[in-house]
Amino acid sequence: MIAIYCRVSTDDQNIDQQRALLVEYCAKNNHIFRSYMDEAVSGKIEDRPQWQKLLADCEKGEFEAILVVKADRITRTLKYALWFYDWLQTHKNVRLISLYDSINFDTPDGYFVFMLNCLLSERELLVNQWRMRIGIERAKKEGKYKGGIKGRKWKNE
Repeated sequence: MIAIYCRVSTDDQNIDQQRALLVEYCAKNNHIFRSYMDEAVSGKIEDRPQWQKLLADCEKGEFEAILVVKADRITRTLKYALWFYDWLQTHKNVRLISLYDSINFDTPDGYFVFMLNCLLSERELLVNQWRMRIGIERAKKEGKYKGGIKGRKWKNE
């Protein structure tokens, strides 16, 4: 059995697109699956409810693989990527399948590709935060800033 995992960061994103791709993969490969979906939860957050449930179910031996669209659905931090890789090493009965990242831990480059993809995801997250911060600072100077973005506040404000 396969655990499929989907995650989106905001309410504006559509998680169904990810799920449809994963379900299609399972159908083509005759995999039985169970879905785990975290909506409006950042990839930098480690304690996502459905992700934690998925890991617990894997530890019970319920799945032979975790299927994701991309590695950045698992994490957007290198620190957590390292933890997850170690977790996979202690749970050899579970493998990771990523549709668009070509991650294969059975090859010498598998570890490198996974970590590189996670590092690039973290960089993307940081660049987006930096750009947003610059835009907010500009808007403040122009008197256009009303505070927060969709209810979010910055840590140092």
